[in-house]
Amino acid sequence: MTHFFTQILDAYTWQGLALLAVVVLLFFVQIYYYGIAYYRIYRFRLMRRRKKICDAPPISVIVALRGEDERFLTEELPALLHQQYDHYEVVVVYIGNDAEYYEELQNIRNNYSYMRLTKMGGNERIYITTKQALNVGIKSAQYDSLLFTTTGAIPRSEHWVEFMAKGFERGEVVVGSAVPHFESNTLRTYLMRMIEFHRLRNAMSRAVVDKLYYGPRCNYGFSRRLYNSTRGYNHLGIDIGDNDLYLQDIVTPETTSVVLSPHSVVDEYRSDDWNEWLEHIRYYGATRKSYPLSARTLISRERGSRVLFFITSLVALLVLPLELKLGVLAIALLRYLIVVWSSHYTARKLGERGIARRYWIYDLAGPFIEWTISSNESHNTPKIWR
Repeated sequence: MTHFFTQILDAYTWQGLALLAVVVLLFFVQIYYYGIAYYRIYRFRLMRRRKKICDAPPISVIVALRGEDERFLTEELPALLHQQYDHYEVVVVYIGNDAEYYEELQNIRNNYSYMRLTKMGGNERIYITTKQALNVGIKSAQYDSLLFTTTGAIPRSEHWVEFMAKGFERGEVVVGSAVPHFESNTLRTYLMRMIEFHRLRNAMSRAVVDKLYYGPRCNYGFSRRLYNSTRGYNHLGIDIGDNDLYLQDIVTPETTSVVLSPHSVVDEYRSDDWNEWLEHIRYYGATRKSYPLSARTLISRERGSRVLFFITSLVALLVLPLELKLGVLAIALLRYLIVVWSSHYTARKLGERGIARRYWIYDLAGPFIEWTISSNESHNTPKIWR
C-alpha cells in the first residue's frame, strides 16, 4: 500500500494532488448550495404546514404612492382592485400635492367601496418617509392581516391576494416572490435579472427553513398584532428597511409563511438603463450590512467558493497531467449541470422564466457584477432623519 501511494506521489507530485483536492472540496461546497440549500425552495410546500387561524382571513393591501404615477392609475391600481377574493380592501396613501391627481384617485375610490384613500402632503422642507406613510396606512386599515406592495409593481395573477391569504392562515409574517420586469430582453437585462434572482434565491433558501431575513418590498406582509407588539417600525433613521430590518425584528420560526406559487408572484418594473438599475440595487441594498452574520456568510461563501472553484479548476487544467485534467473537466461539467438543474427548478418556483440557456454567462460574470455593485455606495444614500 505504501508503495502504491509512493507511485502516485511520484507521478503527480503532492502539489498536483493538493490542487485536485482543493477542486474537489470547492465542488462539494458548491453542491451544498445548489443541490441542497437552494433546492429546498423547489421542494417547499406551504400546505404541509398546519393552519393556525380560520380559512380566508380578511386582508388589507397597503401601498404608499409618492408623487403622480400614471401607470399606477391605469395598470397597477386596477390590478389591485380586481383581485378574486371576497374579504379584502386596498389602502392607498398618497404623498403629494397635485389636486387633479388626487381627484382622480378619489373618483376611483368612489366606485369601489373596498378602497380607502389617505393624503399626506409633503414638500421640499418636510420629507414624509415611506415608513411614516405605511404607519398611516396601517392605522387606516380595518383588517388585521396587512399585505404590502409598492408602486411600480403589479400582481401577475388576479388570485394574488387569495394565495397570500393562505400564508396568513399559517403564520403572521408572510413573504412571496417578486420578479423584475424589463421592457427589453438583452444580454444586459438578462444579467440584471439574474443578479436579482440570485439575491432572492439566497433569501428564500433561508426563509423556507424559518430563518427569514428579507422579503420583497412589493410582496410581504405581517399581522397587526406583531406590528403593535413592536410599537411600529424600527431603524427610523433611514427611509428603507421596512421589508428586511423590520421583518428581522418581528419574525420567529413559528410566525414565518413563505408563499411560492405562480399566482403569488408580483412583477416589478425596472429600468433597462444599467446606471439606473445599479442605483436602485445599491440604494435598497444599503441595509445588507445590518443583516445577521449567518445571512451575510451564506451570501459571501457561495460567491467566494464559486470564484475559487473557477480559478483552481483553470490552474488545474493548465498544469496537471492529462488524466487529472480530464477528471477536473468532468468535475466542472458535473457542477455546471447541477447548477443549471437547480437554478431552473428554483427559478420556476420563484416565477422566473427562460434562464437556463444563457446561465453560463451569469455563472461566470455574476460574482464580478456583485463586486461592482458592492464596491460603491448609492449616489442617493438613504435619507437619514433625526
